[in-house]
Amino acid sequence: MSEENLNENAGKIATDANLASSTLNNYIFNKAFLQMNQQLIDGILATPQESVEERERLYALYKGGQMFVQQFAAMINRLELEKTKQEV
Repeated sequence: MSEENLNENAGKIATDANLASSTLNNYIFNKAFLQMNQQLIDGILATPQESVEERERLYALYKGGQMFVQQFAAMINRLELEKTKQEV
């Protein structure tokens, strides 16, 4: 990969990481995410134990939200990894 492509890729990684960080620090994003999680947890708790499929569906939605936010963290971590590589 040429130096120009490396610099372009590093710039994209930095842009993505900065946007991911901004999103994770955004008040309304966090408020909406917390409300969604609370609604899912309340739904799980309100669902009868014998309604296994519904409880599993709600839990899958909850886990999907967690994985979604982990993608933002992965973008930030990718930048840190690139910085470490450049320092070596």
